[in-house]
Amino acid sequence: MILSPDEALANSAAAHHLGGDAGSLPDLAAKLIGLHNTNQSTPYLSVRARLDGFTRSDLETAMWDEWALARFRTMRLTIFVLPIDLLEIAAAATRPIRTRLADQWMRDSGLERATFDAIAEDIVAALTEGPMTSRALRDALNVRLPIDLPGIVSRMCDTGHLVGGAPPRNWRSGIRQYHRTIDVLPTLDLERWAESDAIRELVGRYVESYGPVTLDDIAWWTGLTKARCRAALDDLDLEEVTVQGWPGPMWRTGSGRGELPDAVRALPLLDPYAQGYRNRVRYLNPARHDWVHDRGGNATATIVHRGRIIGVWQTVEKPKRQVLYHLFDTQTASIRRAAEDDVAAAGAFYFEQPVDISEVRTMTSLHADGGRSAAHPLDGHIHRRNR
Repeated sequence: MILSPDEALANSAAAHHLGGDAGSLPDLAAKLIGLHNTNQSTPYLSVRARLDGFTRSDLETAMWDEWALARFRTMRLTIFVLPIDLLEIAAAATRPIRTRLADQWMRDSGLERATFDAIAEDIVAALTEGPMTSRALRDALNVRLPIDLPGIVSRMCDTGHLVGGAPPRNWRSGIRQYHRTIDVLPTLDLERWAESDAIRELVGRYVESYGPVTLDDIAWWTGLTKARCRAALDDLDLEEVTVQGWPGPMWRTGSGRGELPDAVRALPLLDPYAQGYRNRVRYLNPARHDWVHDRGGNATATIVHRGRIIGVWQTVEKPKRQVLYHLFDTQTASIRRAAEDDVAAAGAFYFEQPVDISEVRTMTSLHADGGRSAAHPLDGHIHRRNR
């Protein structure tokens, strides 16, 4: 079957709820196959853009009161927030890449296995009294440099012995309290799925929510080899399609979904939609690729209309709190107003109060002049128009 780009985009835009009306929070996290959590504010802002009436406490309750969602390193060795049943699938499917990471870390750390095991046992014992941060554990156990205690904690999270909980102070902080998994997720079983079955299930869910996709997309998103992804594809009942102007071959499930949503959404840094593909021509003019993705492949905060990226935005703390935005091309007055409204809403959510928004009239590539982070796409620009 041959699809137009709009027909192809309609599936992922609808699956990613870019028109809003996402239903429940666990359902949304499952449909996105996890909320990207390398940056601490991203899960909150990803949900804000898709779930009407969402408040920060909704996610915090689901994660740290109900434990219906949890953080885990899975696809591409990235931390995602996942429903527990999906976490078991993703963990089993991506076990090989976590194993390689653990082996490399052990070699680089210089720790003997016996030393690692002894410290890990002490950590588990210390956490029987309640959750603690890495710093508190270091003090409690008197583990001093050069031993990389946060690294040990990370490896214990990767194996399912520990799980990251709430930050003790600021919701945007990367500092976390760690729990024994058995205390908060007693039924979690990272051995429930056989690896090959889990890979097939994960690839099928990815194609359903992100399709149509290429084999390159699948391998990039999972972090697995093309051979493993190809084997999963061969075991799934999928439709092979061609999309005009897109690389192929491509696969999708079912017969597609509805129309492209007309809403304008301000998606955060590293949002699953902008991060979810190896080839970004589907939603971005190739001439603008380097304005959105930095040299590490990280996607900046984007403004999306009808499934396509039409601009970027950024929060700024100093000299005053505000939100900057830049639109790539001339837009209609109604699209511009909608973009400004959602950027303003995202800024108010992030800063927990209304803030000014300012347009940056000119922007340079993230790859120019030695490059800069996707977290700061509009730094250094002064051509602004206050709203």
